[in-house]
Amino acid sequence: MSPELAENQEAPAPESARATAAEPESAPDTPQPAAPPAPVSEPAPAPSPEPKATETKPVPEPVAAAPPIRQSLRERFVEEHRLELKEQRWHVLGEPEPYTGHTKRWTVEGWKQAEGAYLNGLQHGRWKTWWDNGNLRTVIEFSNGKPNGPATHWYANGERKTEGAFVNGQFTATAKWDEAGEPLPLDTAPEP
Repeated sequence: MSPELAENQEAPAPESARATAAEPESAPDTPQPAAPPAPVSEPAPAPSPEPKATETKPVPEPVAAAPPIRQSLRERFVEEHRLELKEQRWHVLGEPEPYTGHTKRWTVEGWKQAEGAYLNGLQHGRWKTWWDNGNLRTVIEFSNGKPNGPATHWYANGERKTEGAFVNGQFTATAKWDEAGEPLPLDTAPEP
């Protein structure tokens, strides 16, 4: 083997040097590297102000799931006819612990009469009652079995009667209406 061939095998010449070399002859036992394919140039797409429908948009990251409305383990629903009063607290028939959860009361005719929740056997949260004709009768907030907070009353014809709040078990009206829906003056407290 000639010193020139040995030198070429030890350190291959850079590609640019091979391309400029004028040696058409090569050794029959050394393979020649294949020339890289010529790059195919495609015409650049014209920029468009609107995104195309075929373009894929990045997938947004998943949003954390909203917590469930009901607490799965603690919140229950029982029809009110299945509750009984024991020691001033409501219990599900046959259960020793006071009831915690939602309830509904129905009339014999099938109309919803009341809906609300109990906490440890006492009315708690928003309670709604209905007239026999299906119109709302009252919406009252309860805390520990006593009305406490905003309250609204309606006439059987569906017109509002009073709006106000319960504080320390006492209702104070902030607005009143007659059965036709006309505003009424509020009673003023007598001066001492």
